[in-house]
Amino acid sequence: MTPMDTSRDPVIVVGGGIGGVATALAFARQGWPVRLLEQAEQIGAIGYGVQLGPNVVPMLRALGVEEAARKAAYLPTQLRLHDMNSGATLFDIPLRTPAFDARYGGSPYMAIHRVDLHELLVDACRAHPGIDLNQSTTVARFDHTETGACVTTSDGRTIAGAAVIAADGLRSRLRAQLHPNDASRDTGYVAHRTIVPMAEAPASIRQHTGVTMWTGPGFHVIYYPLRDRAEMNIVVVVQVPAGVAAEDNARYREHLEAITAHARPEVRDVLALVSLERRWSIADRHPVRRWCEGRVTLLGDSAHATLQSLAQGAGMALEDAVLLPSLVTRFDGDFAHAFKAFEQQRFLRTARVQLESRALWEQYHCDGAQAEVRSAQWQERNAEDFHRCLDWLWKPDLPIVATPTTPSKLLQETP
Repeated sequence: MTPMDTSRDPVIVVGGGIGGVATALAFARQGWPVRLLEQAEQIGAIGYGVQLGPNVVPMLRALGVEEAARKAAYLPTQLRLHDMNSGATLFDIPLRTPAFDARYGGSPYMAIHRVDLHELLVDACRAHPGIDLNQSTTVARFDHTETGACVTTSDGRTIAGAAVIAADGLRSRLRAQLHPNDASRDTGYVAHRTIVPMAEAPASIRQHTGVTMWTGPGFHVIYYPLRDRAEMNIVVVVQVPAGVAAEDNARYREHLEAITAHARPEVRDVLALVSLERRWSIADRHPVRRWCEGRVTLLGDSAHATLQSLAQGAGMALEDAVLLPSLVTRFDGDFAHAFKAFEQQRFLRTARVQLESRALWEQYHCDGAQAEVRSAQWQERNAEDFHRCLDWLWKPDLPIVATPTTPSKLLQETP
């Protein structure tokens, strides 16, 4: 860690989710005072599971929380996908083998309770004297100042700093200020999420030690253990047909019964554990090239919200959080140039995650001949084929080491 420079104006981080608290921690570890602004009364997270690929472990290490995360995480044995109607296995990707460890430098694939991940990051922020955490603070807009940037809150206060980082999520107010005509993209799917004690789960699913997914036309269910196999995290995803209102539970249940009528018993066992009344709409964002304006930048979901297909929403935010302050250090505190370099270095990777996630989403939920071709293609592949396809994602080469570089030179080197 770099010693704190109290003469500096603070970096303003908007949003107290995983991306926001990780960014606050990363900047503080680079010697910057930080003010984090969260609109909720408590800086917390929704209590469900999150998957972290091997690319994320070096980010946790850079944040000083790798050991705590490993202790809190469960390490799945494989990623396994089945056809929900035929029961056929479409792929089975091993995650805990010597070959996997060698390929990804000993970084595991982890499943962790989102609350556990968020809390260990928040605890690290609270323990750092350079981080000021603020709840119940809703940011309405940003502006530029002569020496940095500021935000205006919904109750009329102005909070100024060296720079502003918008980590305010999928429906970011600050992204809307940068891109007034931009909006999130609704997929027409909803998710039902729950966590059940493992002892209460049916025997059919208790036996699984990896991430298990069943897929079919307009439907999938995914589940995996958490907290040393004490709990099972379950997510059911359903395409809602036109004309079925969110509050029309009777018609929605009829639709769900119809699309799962021929599903394997295990699918129906899992479905019986989930409350169907509570739903989350599923949306993402179109890739956009302009994330920054002067000393203001987007980060995480506000910049590149993605579908869950590659399980990389949290991973991309954590990569952002570690890279961004490293670039500010490399530019010797020149936020405007660092933010531009950040946008240039991260755009292609995050856009690829967004677009490949959309393509996978379509493949997961297709029907007819398209589903038959998909299944045949995936069943032809072995573990090496799948690992090779995921190498671009799971072992990135991120320039997170802080080394002095002139702005002009770094921008020339940035793809």
